[in-house]
Amino acid sequence: MKPSVLFLLLLGGCCEAPPSWSELEPVTVTEGVDVSLDLADYAEGRSLSFSAVSDGKVNGEMRGTKLHLTGNGNDVGYATVRLVATDACGQDAETNLSVEVLPGSISGCPMIFSTEAPGAQGVAIAGDFNGWSTTANVLEEGTDGSWSTTLVLSPGNYAYKYVENGSDWRCDAEADYIHCDEGQSYDAECTPGANGCNSLVVVNDCDEPALETTRVKIDRDTRGIEVGARADREVSGVWATLDGAAIDGWRDRNFYFATSGLDSGRHVIRIGADGADDLYVPFWLDERDWESGLLYFVFVDRFFDGDAALNESEGADVDYQGGDWAGVVAKLDYLDELGVTALWLTAPQDNAEGPWEGQCSASYAGYHGYWPSSGDPEEHFGSADDLRVLVDEAHARGMRVMVDWVANHVHETHDWYTTRPEWFNDRFICEEDEDGDGELNWDQRTETCWFAEYLPDIDYTQDDPLVRSVDAAIDFARDHDLDGYRIDAVKHMPISVVVNSQARIAREIEHSRVGGTEDFRTIGETFDGYTKIAEYIGDGKLDAQFDFPLYYSIIAAFAEGSAGLSNGDGSLQASWVASQAAYGGALMSPFLGNHDVSRFIAAASGEGSLGACDDDGNLRDPATAPGWSEPYDRLRLAWTFLLSSEGLPLIYYGDEIGLPGYADPDNRQQMRFGSDLSADESRVLTHVQALGQARREHPAMSTGTRVDWWENEADTWAYARVNGSDAVLVILNRGEARTLSNGLSFAGLPSASYLDIFTGERFEPDGDSLSVHVGALDSRVLVPE
Repeated sequence: MKPSVLFLLLLGGCCEAPPSWSELEPVTVTEGVDVSLDLADYAEGRSLSFSAVSDGKVNGEMRGTKLHLTGNGNDVGYATVRLVATDACGQDAETNLSVEVLPGSISGCPMIFSTEAPGAQGVAIAGDFNGWSTTANVLEEGTDGSWSTTLVLSPGNYAYKYVENGSDWRCDAEADYIHCDEGQSYDAECTPGANGCNSLVVVNDCDEPALETTRVKIDRDTRGIEVGARADREVSGVWATLDGAAIDGWRDRNFYFATSGLDSGRHVIRIGADGADDLYVPFWLDERDWESGLLYFVFVDRFFDGDAALNESEGADVDYQGGDWAGVVAKLDYLDELGVTALWLTAPQDNAEGPWEGQCSASYAGYHGYWPSSGDPEEHFGSADDLRVLVDEAHARGMRVMVDWVANHVHETHDWYTTRPEWFNDRFICEEDEDGDGELNWDQRTETCWFAEYLPDIDYTQDDPLVRSVDAAIDFARDHDLDGYRIDAVKHMPISVVVNSQARIAREIEHSRVGGTEDFRTIGETFDGYTKIAEYIGDGKLDAQFDFPLYYSIIAAFAEGSAGLSNGDGSLQASWVASQAAYGGALMSPFLGNHDVSRFIAAASGEGSLGACDDDGNLRDPATAPGWSEPYDRLRLAWTFLLSSEGLPLIYYGDEIGLPGYADPDNRQQMRFGSDLSADESRVLTHVQALGQARREHPAMSTGTRVDWWENEADTWAYARVNGSDAVLVILNRGEARTLSNGLSFAGLPSASYLDIFTGERFEPDGDSLSVHVGALDSRVLVPE
């Protein structure tokens, strides 16, 4: 064999295949900020060497196997760097790296990353800023055992993780925000090796000053507050206000203000300086709390028309009907008489104009508030000033105000979709079976499907829309002095939306990290069972959710009569026990109706299963009031249970009178008041008013320890609730009239005369025993005199 042939055979033996590249994610660079990638992490081959050629917009330099990139200070936009890997045999493989070049005027900001990693041999940080390299940015171990590094980052959003020992990825447990890629789960403990969500750092422009609170102490005994704050540098144009009036507190870079003797309502301190985002410190000084509250869902368009000048049709079969914010203001006294302490308002942002096709061969307008087309106020409801008047008037009555936050999607007319369509998930309609396997996209693509073909679903695996959406929600809450959010469609979004919004609330509204105790309430809607609902509740997550499993038990027990009250498995009592155990002590919101289910009266009339469409596929004729009293008697029983229960009970507008309605949209009929009510509807209203006022006056109704006083019967359940010296005895009777006799002291009830809050009847004890007569399909709530 010739020597040259032998050489070629040996050469082929050592280099059987040319080098190959794995996929490189795009990177972002700017002038003066060095971003490095170790190309050896992305290429395979024998004894590789690397070269790089840029298109001139970005500076690139190879140092060994590491590529160092910086912006050139002149060009911005997208650049391409051609990378070549060469093996020991001279074989090449090429790939292109996409680089976004930011303006050179954007400053780099030093960001300190520090973490504890006991037992680790080495720790690196990998993220959007270095192409997720596990070697580009290695942390140094300090004498205290912590690991840290400082990176200079341009303003923007960066997902990242720590990497221990070269391969064990984990998130940063100290990070405020998270970013979840598809398939990642939330791991608050940041366990090494777990497939948890990424951490997210938001870098602001460090050329501008920043303010932060250092102390917030609310003293409701003296009706006072202390607030401390500081700037990160010398600032000018400083100011501060309390309820809009100027206050003094700035001394150089520090601010301190203390006062007492304020009225018991809601107050706001704002602190600012030139070039800085102002600080916002809201606080209530009354004795009300969410735990003893009563929430009312004002479905604005269907509640009350307070300004006829706003009444314009959108030409839809299911159209606006005239309700507005002025109408809510006009009915605040009505709500106060119900004992309402908090309002949940329809989403106030502008909705798409015109008719849009929907179910049952009908067209629909955006009267419901779930088709956001911009951040402006919905013109059918009023102006931004009208909304502020409503909030102020509710606050003057001690009522908290929350609104719907529609974060899952926008309408296709929203400028987010028209200008940034890449922010949205691919179009898979939730009600369709995309794969033909009998399972709808509701279940197969829970976090990414579109509710309708004109409702693009936001892709929260991208950090830009994630940050932008949370920004908008926090800004709106601050600008309109809100007290909470009801968050729509929670399970249809990555949990990053919940976690990041809660972190912003804690830092910028509640100030809980520096002593603040004001509670900005978040209640989620997760139309599911115990496990899924509980998944979104807890530290760093939602305060509470609506209790759907308990809702179904309430309907079964009171409206349909298909479940017992206290007779073991499957009973309402068993469902209540399960709810208490399922949610980790969270203050849930129990309810007997909302805008997504048939009205209670429909179920109690045997028509709860009727859908929105008739047999011909057209929109069903509206439900009418039943012509007999039993459905209303059942509703009164259900209200007695609900408003004597733990949590923050919800009144869906109209359920306090027994408004009829099949499935959506019929469950959104126009509200009626006063002389427009029937005798049965008026009886229900009077009943709910008595319960609401009793809940306000008697802490035991909401927060008392519960002891069963009469149980193990399908048609009867009675329980005592005791909170200190306050006590109530609640009796529910779904059967025939009867008399119940039982002891008092075993249930913590005092030996005293008892007054029925509904009838005014008095019941006298016989020693330690009390006998109470209760009518058929009736209830009593007894309070000791």
